[in-house]
Amino acid sequence: MTLVSSSMIGCVSIGRTSLADEPRRTGNSRGTLRRQASRADEAPQPGGSAEGRRSVVSTRPVRILIVDDDIQSSSSLEVMLRAAGYSETRVAYSGHAALAIAADFPPSVALLELGLLDMSGYEVARLLRRQSQELRLIALTVGRDHGGRESALFEHCLLKPVTRPELLECMS
Repeated sequence: MTLVSSSMIGCVSIGRTSLADEPRRTGNSRGTLRRQASRADEAPQPGGSAEGRRSVVSTRPVRILIVDDDIQSSSSLEVMLRAAGYSETRVAYSGHAALAIAADFPPSVALLELGLLDMSGYEVARLLRRQSQELRLIALTVGRDHGGRESALFEHCLLKPVTRPELLECMS
C-alpha cells in the first residue's frame, strides 16, 4: 500500500481510499470519505455476470442545506452534522436565501423549517424539488399542527428542538 500526500492540508490518499478535508476522528465515515473507482469498476465486462463485480460508490460528498429562520436552531443543526462528519453544509435563514444558495450549492439533503417568515416552507420545498428530483427533503417544525407535513414532499418530519440521534437517524 502506498501513502501519497497531497499539497493540500487534510487530503491524503491511501491506496484506493481518500480522505479530503475529513476531521481527525474515528468511527462513522459519512461526509467526505470516498472510494475512488478503478477502470474495472467504471465499465462492466461484456458478457460477464453481475456476480463478483464491484459497485461504484459515489465520490460526491453529502451536501446539506439547512433552512431555518431561528439562528440558534440552525447553528445547532450545523454543529451536530459537522460533528457527525457531514462537512459540506450551508445555512439559509429565509426561503429566498435558500433558493439562492441552492442555485450555487445544489444540496443532496435539505433540512427545511416549515414556518419560515418570508415564504411557506412547502413552497420552498416545491421550488427546491424542481431543481432536483433526487433531493431528500426533511421537514423541521415547532408544532404538530402542520397539515400535510407527512406529504410526499418530505421523507421525514422532525419536531424541534431536534436531538442528535433523531437527526442522524434521518440522515442515514
